[in-house]
Amino acid sequence: MANLRLWQCLTVLLLLTSIGLLIGVIILAVDKQENDKSSKANSYQQQQQQQQTSCTDDEKSVPEPPGDDKSNKVFSKLTAKEYGKVTTYLLAQVDLHLTETSKATLISNYIYTIESHLSKKSDILGYLDEGQAMPSREAMVTIYMGAENPPVVKEYIVKPVDNPTSHELYQSPIRSSSISWNTRYMDAVETSHIAPLIDDVTKRVDFILKESYNYTFHNCGNQCLMGVWPLPMAQSAGERRNWLAAFRKESPLTEGYHLHQMPFFIEFASSGNDPTKFKITKVIYNNKLFPDVDSLIQKYKNDNSFREKVPMPLGGSRYGSPERRNGGAFDPSSELPPPEQYQPNGRRFTVTGNKVTYLGWSFNIRVPRTSGVQVLNVKFHGKRIAYEVSAQDIAALYGGLPPTGIFMQFFDTSWQLGVQLFPLIKGVDCPRNAIYLDNLFYDSTSSTTVHRKDVVCVFELNTGTPLRRHFSSDFMGPDPTKYHFSFSMPDTVLVVRFMNTVINYDYVFDYIFHQNGVIDAKVSPTGYMFMSPLYNKDPWTNKYGTSINPRLLMQAPIHHHLFSFKFDIDVMGTRNRFETLDITPKSHDHPYVPGVKYTMNTFERKLKSTEMDALVQYDFNKPKYYVMYNNNKSHRNGYKHGYRIAAQGFSKLLLPEDSAPANATHWARNQVVITKYSDFEQTSASKFRQFDVHDPAESFKRFYDNNENIVDEDLVAWVSVGLQHIPSAEDVPVTTTPGKTLTVSIQPYNYFDEDPSFISRDGVVVRRNGNDLSAKVTSYFTKKKQCMTKNTKVDIQL
Repeated sequence: MANLRLWQCLTVLLLLTSIGLLIGVIILAVDKQENDKSSKANSYQQQQQQQQTSCTDDEKSVPEPPGDDKSNKVFSKLTAKEYGKVTTYLLAQVDLHLTETSKATLISNYIYTIESHLSKKSDILGYLDEGQAMPSREAMVTIYMGAENPPVVKEYIVKPVDNPTSHELYQSPIRSSSISWNTRYMDAVETSHIAPLIDDVTKRVDFILKESYNYTFHNCGNQCLMGVWPLPMAQSAGERRNWLAAFRKESPLTEGYHLHQMPFFIEFASSGNDPTKFKITKVIYNNKLFPDVDSLIQKYKNDNSFREKVPMPLGGSRYGSPERRNGGAFDPSSELPPPEQYQPNGRRFTVTGNKVTYLGWSFNIRVPRTSGVQVLNVKFHGKRIAYEVSAQDIAALYGGLPPTGIFMQFFDTSWQLGVQLFPLIKGVDCPRNAIYLDNLFYDSTSSTTVHRKDVVCVFELNTGTPLRRHFSSDFMGPDPTKYHFSFSMPDTVLVVRFMNTVINYDYVFDYIFHQNGVIDAKVSPTGYMFMSPLYNKDPWTNKYGTSINPRLLMQAPIHHHLFSFKFDIDVMGTRNRFETLDITPKSHDHPYVPGVKYTMNTFERKLKSTEMDALVQYDFNKPKYYVMYNNNKSHRNGYKHGYRIAAQGFSKLLLPEDSAPANATHWARNQVVITKYSDFEQTSASKFRQFDVHDPAESFKRFYDNNENIVDEDLVAWVSVGLQHIPSAEDVPVTTTPGKTLTVSIQPYNYFDEDPSFISRDGVVVRRNGNDLSAKVTSYFTKKKQCMTKNTKVDIQL
């Protein structure tokens, strides 16, 4: 009995000890858990701080150094040192008889521009693909040869740019003649001789301008007029003359000078290289033409009814200003800023020198001087899709009565689009997490280089639209609310953006790279409108424009925007064909209902064999697919690998072909032009076009006039889009982009065996768990981190 009680006591004691130990373990475990939570929170906070720093690093504007990538080298821009070496080399060449630009006169030979010039495409591809030697990097130099008789403009290829040893006259077979002296771009050497003539006239009519506009050119304080000559420099072939238009200059009293054009114009002639023959030829005041300034002064003094004043517009100094208006009852109820884009897991693209890589895409960015920004050597999953995609030229063709209505035609590459790139506003023009690229170009006035920062941005963007999705419902089942699966993938893209500002208009260009192999080239016009004289003040019968402010004697004229794009597509190599798939309705006898007919659409393939045969003037009654393909490469279904050209914004050039504006924009005569590649047909643009509209030395028509074979050749697609613009009151102070975006796309067409975006990890698949209402969600990401951008608060649930 005693032993039994002893064992019972020991058992109770052991039980109590065990309970005590268990309580202790629980307490320790709870303490450890709390400590772990605290440690985890502290660790998470430290990680957030570290990752926030990482995000900040992601926002740097400077790309990584070029490294040893071949494409970085062959497509690299000229450096400041190389510009200097080219200049020094040319000044030392006795055969050119050059004068330093700062000391040049109209009878001097001097350098106007220096720009990078790509070597032959075959040499570059041989270097990139076949291990051949790297071709020498070259410069194209434009020289004004005022010392020659007659004076002329010449272009030279100088190479190699890092240590020049040769210069060769550039002679293009597409040029009808040498470049005429009178078609050159107006520079400081010429304007130094024109300015005194304009100065003399404006001083003599100073009292007229002050009484009429309360603004003058001289001793004017904050109420000054400025002269702008944006018009073509020739009214007939071979001459050089232009109209100077008067605008109220930017000041605290007037902003957006483009809206403040006055009805006063001076025509001057400046043909040749003898400034003693430059002269004022006509003057316009109050829509009346005078042969000279004396006639205007006499008329003004003797005829009071002839005088007309132009007061400040309604709205005063706020008219044309970019500042926010007070909308009164229309003010937004929220003062919160708009949403911002950031990448909580870091960037998925890289920019190394001029090379960009992104989810299978790779390409190089190059900024030419004359035409738009290029993306070169474009590859998708290692295969070259295009050798070049680029914006080429911009035109704005205006209507109205003289002088500006007739002569106000803009061919923007004359102002050289690469020079008309200006710093982008970070966080507005592009997301804050974009990478920004700079531009370096030669300034002819100072003979030095200009370094302009942040003119191109690269960023990833969730477009807000699914790239692909489907909800597989039990549509025909007893319960249509049930489903088999659902999937979706956001259309997350890479964007290369730049904005050309040419005088008044800003053009927002985007090259967009989708994960299904599609490339979009988009453009959206915005900016200020140009004005022209208002001859008809009745808004309902005015056929040329819109009077946007009743106190101004000016109107916003009708105009036509046109854009040229280049797509040097290489489908599985450089031996390609071009065909159209012509869609037509066809009537059939119904096979199952005797005596009944039915109609349905069909398509027919039509191979285009020559350049002239391939010209496309879009016809809504004859819809087509435009396809470039490789006849020697087929995928598993037997179709030829191809890429389709599609556009939203085809626009017909309505002006007759023999008119000067149409002559200068021959690239817009057809909406699609397919040409055999030529190293002499690099661009549809020309820096001389603004000044030789009647007989251009470089006409795009010559690209296809020789009607070369285009079957199994290296092909280039030139695509034009545009829009007509009849301004309205809402275009003040600036016209806006919604509804005006134009897009040209190249899309894989039987290029892949299936949609290549299905290898992307961005998709999500949702499946039912049997008959349960629960779902299984499959996401394919393996690496995730969290980070926040600067000055951004994020509520995170741990």
